[in-house]
Amino acid sequence: MSFLLQQRDKEMFQKCIEAQFARDIPRARIYANECAEIRKIARIVLSSQLALERVILRLQTIEQFGEVLTQIAPVIDVVEEMKDKVSGLIPEVANELDQVNSMLKDMSLEAGEIESENIDVEAANEEAKKIMLESMAIAEEKMKETFPDIKDLQMSKMRVIPISEGGEDVKKVNLEELVLEYIKSNSGYLSISKCASTLGVHPKKVKEAVEKLRSNGKIIVE
Repeated sequence: MSFLLQQRDKEMFQKCIEAQFARDIPRARIYANECAEIRKIARIVLSSQLALERVILRLQTIEQFGEVLTQIAPVIDVVEEMKDKVSGLIPEVANELDQVNSMLKDMSLEAGEIESENIDVEAANEEAKKIMLESMAIAEEKMKETFPDIKDLQMSKMRVIPISEGGEDVKKVNLEELVLEYIKSNSGYLSISKCASTLGVHPKKVKEAVEKLRSNGKIIVE
């Protein structure tokens, strides 16, 4: 799921760049908004995945050391919150999480040898919140590593002027920035000819931009 979302975002991001160079700012906004929606979904999916991994580790701890009632309460809360988050995006996953939660609740009821007054409900809820917040923070960092920035706030100010092969006029949009975003959107790989074709500039201009990025320490050419 995360890989498919990343590929879809990459496609929309590329179209956004192309639309900007075609001076089609309304269409560029559409693609930028689509990227934002994709990333919203990806963030939810990723944070839920990380939280679920924490849940699995907690269940393994319970299995190894016991204390079912005191340990399982935050797990139930985490699974419940994950189910609510993905219910509108991936209903089948939400249904499976609901079944998992039912099993966990049954497990909790069956562990009757531990007295209920020993359970700190408030502490369990705090632990669940902590797990979710940590998962969301890690997911946010992974999102920054995986998805290139969308500079949609600059779109209304952008004015594209064609670049001639002789280099007579240069667009207002910084070519180095666009080449850098192109590299990011292609997982660090760059084809001079493909980049030039996508951005509608002469390959020489792309090479110059790459050299400036390298000299400024923004990229490493291997």
